[in-house]
Amino acid sequence: MFLKKFTLTLEPVDPLQFSITETRAYFTVKLEEYTVLNKSNDTTFIYRYPAVQCKQIKNTIIIIGISQGAALLEELSYARSEMVSGKNTCTILERDAVIQNEEFGISDTTHMYEFLTPWLALNQQNAKKFYDLKGKPERDAFIQKILIGNLETLAKSLDFKTPLPIICKAKIRFRIDWMGRENVMVFLGKFKTNLRIPDYFGIGQSVLQGFGTIKCIPEIPGTDDEVNAG
Repeated sequence: MFLKKFTLTLEPVDPLQFSITETRAYFTVKLEEYTVLNKSNDTTFIYRYPAVQCKQIKNTIIIIGISQGAALLEELSYARSEMVSGKNTCTILERDAVIQNEEFGISDTTHMYEFLTPWLALNQQNAKKFYDLKGKPERDAFIQKILIGNLETLAKSLDFKTPLPIICKAKIRFRIDWMGRENVMVFLGKFKTNLRIPDYFGIGQSVLQGFGTIKCIPEIPGTDDEVNAG
């Protein structure tokens, strides 16, 4: 299947005053307004997967719009050099020339992806199970199973019925991040799968908050980073 996608790359004019939370709220409101106005048109709508996703990667803001979100971003950014969100102003560094048709679905080949932002893989129950496992092999197998489940959930949320099982092999490491008022386990690394996913899509928990953002990367055979799917 193909999904309409539009990408904006922004840079805050004043990084000290910038709020990614405020920016997400701005685009959420705009999407709600756009959806109400355009339901009767030929725009394809998605409901279970966030149609607009804002990600902060270092000092750069990546915003992707999918389906109705793509049309919204294209409309908002047309002929503009800046975008205003609340008290913040961002310079538009780059934008797609047109709405892209991106492939999503089971592929004949495998693709390598890298997490650009931390992946929230574990709920409270699974976090306890992870801690109780002994040894790296058991933990790796457990996380890989969670990852396959996340990919299956992604496909389902986009109303894609997989004709073949999703396969995946991961090389993931975990770390503890301080979020809010508690320590949370997050994961980074790479994985290879037969599911073709557009760049900057998010998987796992808290996609709307920018977690689990992935990008396809080239494979370098024979290196220590190589991951074999099966």
